[in-house]
Amino acid sequence: MALGSLAGSTPVRQAFGIVAVVAAVNLVTLGLAYVGLRASTEEAMRANLVQNVAGFQVAGSPRALEILVAAEADAADPASRVFVFIAPDGRVTGNADAVLSRTGVEIRQRPEGRPLSVDGYLPQIERMAGGILIIAESQTPLRRLRESFLTLLLMSLAPTVLISLGAGAVIAARARRRVDRIEATLARLGEGALDARIPEEPGRHDDLARIGARINRMAAAQEAATSALRQVSADIAHDLKTPLQRMSALLQDLRARLEEGGAEAVLADRAIAEADGAVAVFQALLQIAQIEGGGARPELMPVDLVALVRGLAELYAPSAEDSGRSLTLDLPEGPVEVRGNRTLLGQAVSNLIENALRHTPEGTAIVLRLARDETGVLLEIADTGPGIPAEERDKVLRRLYRLERSRTTPGHGLGLALVAAVAGYHGAELSLADNAPGLRATIRFPMR
Repeated sequence: MALGSLAGSTPVRQAFGIVAVVAAVNLVTLGLAYVGLRASTEEAMRANLVQNVAGFQVAGSPRALEILVAAEADAADPASRVFVFIAPDGRVTGNADAVLSRTGVEIRQRPEGRPLSVDGYLPQIERMAGGILIIAESQTPLRRLRESFLTLLLMSLAPTVLISLGAGAVIAARARRRVDRIEATLARLGEGALDARIPEEPGRHDDLARIGARINRMAAAQEAATSALRQVSADIAHDLKTPLQRMSALLQDLRARLEEGGAEAVLADRAIAEADGAVAVFQALLQIAQIEGGGARPELMPVDLVALVRGLAELYAPSAEDSGRSLTLDLPEGPVEVRGNRTLLGQAVSNLIENALRHTPEGTAIVLRLARDETGVLLEIADTGPGIPAEERDKVLRRLYRLERSRTTPGHGLGLALVAAVAGYHGAELSLADNAPGLRATIRFPMR
């Protein structure tokens, strides 16, 4: 799974959020424990210093105090504890040197004396016997306490975070897979595959399982309603097609019995034309229903679009020339094959060419173009006519929808709907765009 997808996953973000909360709680808990223990340790060290200072208060003179400090200094390691007495005359006695300043005291190693603590000192300064007594404890215990807590932090926090991350990643990955399945099913439903369903997960009754079950019920209801609507449309078209064909045959028989040029003959010709148009409408509706309904599917085979488009262009070239329009080709060298049904593809291209011839004025240039790109094969029919307004382009793909200006021209508003159905049957997509001027109809076939 890509990092961007992981970062955008709600389960993954929630897992990392839980890990962050666990880590923060751990840090705060250990931090508070460290602060409290350090304060109590430092308080104990200061109390010890005060107690040590009290032991020297028995000395009544500088000399007596020097003797006591010298005895304690000889027995003490200056790396742990320092005893220093600065006599009234400036003489220093002890196991270290000390220099007073405004900020406190600076403890230095005596010449040829033992090493001092590298961690600094916690001093206690008292004026006594006319001089200054300094007793200082090394801060090594505080450093060791800090190191112990850092070790404890690493040993407790790292495993906690790693285990939490691992468990969270596993849980998030499982949830993400389930969300991906839901998204994939919704995408298929949005593309018109109403038979798409989210796989059931026996034994699961959480929110994702309930959402999946509701989506499946909604999709089943939508599929049933759409199937019923298509079936009704197909049944109506099928039931009316036969009577209309019989009506057309009866009108043809009646027309044959009428004298040429008479008013009755003209009226019969108009009635025959209207009946034939109605039959064509129901025939187109039936064909769309068959293509979309998944009934008897025509066999799909490799179809050379170059040969198909070239043959249709030759067929329509005389009509284009007679109507004052030009029909040109922009085709690649060599075959361009797609997997499909040649008859349906030929009918789709024919409908697009007829639309361009029927709904454009004289002098219009019509171009049939084939091209390949990284996404697949593009079949375009472009013209320089009046085009279709952007807000109407989706509507003209509906059955029986016609532009207001096209109501006076022949047609029944099913040509583009049939093309869209044929494109969808082949896994392709029909799109309408501005040709500046005119209309550009594109069928995009996916990469095989």
